[in-house]
Amino acid sequence: MQVKVVTPDSSFFDGEADSCVLPAFDGEVGILAGHAPMIARMGHGVARVSVAGKTTRVAVYGGFVKVQDNVVLVLAGGAAAEDASDRATADKELAAVQGDFSKARESGADPAVLADFEEKIRRGRALVSLYSAS
Repeated sequence: MQVKVVTPDSSFFDGEADSCVLPAFDGEVGILAGHAPMIARMGHGVARVSVAGKTTRVAVYGGFVKVQDNVVLVLAGGAAAEDASDRATADKELAAVQGDFSKARESGADPAVLADFEEKIRRGRALVSLYSAS
């Protein structure tokens, strides 16, 4: 089957694959060749695309997946490859954002500001997950 993992500004995987496991909004979804057509909302997490025993892992930040005629198209809101950072940096950045979020919440920040922090936390957790299982 053909798998494409793309964001508005970059392509993270484009090729033949044996299988893929994607972070759906409410869990994970595994896809093999011949999968039934579907469209699903993506969550934040790690997409895993397997080709001949080698797995490509990409942290994805929301979006949608469409499966039809042995083509899996992942349209992610954002993504990061394993070489985009390292575990220590990802952990440090996540801790900093969580601290900033706590301070903003305690000071009664605007809900839109808090929502931005929550999105940054979800992205940070996805990136940390990318390195947790490497």
